[in-house]
Amino acid sequence: MKHFLIATHGELAKAFTETLELIAGQSSKVSIFSMTKLKSGDLAKEELRKILTSKKEDEHFIVLTDVFGGSVTNICTELLLELNDFDVISGLNLPMMLTMILASEEQSIAAVIEEGVQAAKDGIIHINKLVESQKGSLKDDLIITD
Repeated sequence: MKHFLIATHGELAKAFTETLELIAGQSSKVSIFSMTKLKSGDLAKEELRKILTSKKEDEHFIVLTDVFGGSVTNICTELLLELNDFDVISGLNLPMMLTMILASEEQSIAAVIEEGVQAAKDGIIHINKLVESQKGSLKDDLIITD
């Protein structure tokens, strides 16, 4: 069974899970970790270790972090090298999270991660360029009346 840990700076993890609940309802397969100004690196590492080692026998953690190279991802990477029994994906955005968390339980971990990463990439669109590329076809579709 897949269990997702949303691990971010500040209260972003809480906001992501609240948004998930708004769109898809509550999920028991999601935990959060928030790196605040009040937590030292050592305290954060111990809190993350406790979360990641408290999994059930049939659970596999997929950790979604906000920023590659940031303290949260770095601490998770240190724990990954130590524990080597979970996955860490950096660059969290809402399309990624929804795709991964709402995926079928029958999907493999690798497939869920691949689809989530692709959804994150596909969710990044410069709307100005999209509008500009569509202007010709949009004008053709307009009916102008006097």
